Amino acid sequence: MKKFFDNFHGVLFNPSETFDNLKENPQLIQGFIIVIFVSILSTVLQFSIDSSSNAFIQGFNLINASFWGLLSWLFFASFLEIIASIFKKGGKTKIFLCLSAFALIPWIFIAPASLFKTGGLLFKVLGILVGLASWLWSTILTAYAIMKTYDISAPRVITF
Repeated sequence: MKKFFDNFHGVLFNPSETFDNLKENPQLIQGFIIVIFVSILSTVLQFSIDSSSNAFIQGFNLINASFWGLLSWLFFASFLEIIASIFKKGGKTKIFLCLSAFALIPWIFIAPASLFKTGGLLFKVLGILVGLASWLWSTILTAYAIMKTYDISAPRVITF
């Protein structure tokens, strides 16, 4: 568990070194947990105690969100693996799955951003800015995961 929190902290504050460590020793189970957590986060935020929907429907929504989150994660990795194999850099799916899952960590800040949006105008603007920053941070980390996994340069990732 300590290794998970070290990786978690490292991705937020020192992604280069952490991605290098994860590339050498991919933590696929930890990545799996992160993808499921990020996938169900927005569904959990939509739960309401006063809601007329029952617990069975809410449980189904959680399972559905985690299923589609995992499926899209696997599809994205498969798509990039096909592209990489065309350029003779394939065979690194496990590494990319791990790095791309850890690149999703900034999405956890979407929850506080959503809570900010329930306040006044200033808090709504702050919530939108935090949400955009989380999205941008995660996108940059995903591009960085592609660079680290397939050993390509930043301009090559951008022009892809």
